[in-house]
Amino acid sequence: MAEDQNKKKTNNPKTYQVRKECIKRKAMELSTLCDIPVCTIITSPQGELQTWPENLDAVKQVLNLYTQNLKPEKKAKELSSSEEEKEKDKGEKDTLTLVESKLDAVNKRICFLKDKNSAAGKDKKQRIE
Repeated sequence: MAEDQNKKKTNNPKTYQVRKECIKRKAMELSTLCDIPVCTIITSPQGELQTWPENLDAVKQVLNLYTQNLKPEKKAKELSSSEEEKEKDKGEKDTLTLVESKLDAVNKRICFLKDKNSAAGKDKKQRIE
């Protein structure tokens, strides 16, 4: 019975709305107080994707900064066995590939939402005319 109550709590649209607004507010505060670029990407229980800031160009800039910082810098390698180096390189490549694929999926979703928003804007303009 306790599990049912927990499911009801997490599926409550009001709870989601309150938590989403809190996350957006905290991101805004972090950005303002620390003078750093911040973005949030939030997926609703229905699968709707929302970002903060709503300006998708600002979100892309933060994502680009993120990807630039993920690329491993070339450092002087310590002398060790070739097997250890190969395993380490493989692990780094796997992680980088995973992150790049997720970032690619996010960028595709942003483009989709941008197209969706521009189509919705056209519909509103047509209604006004």
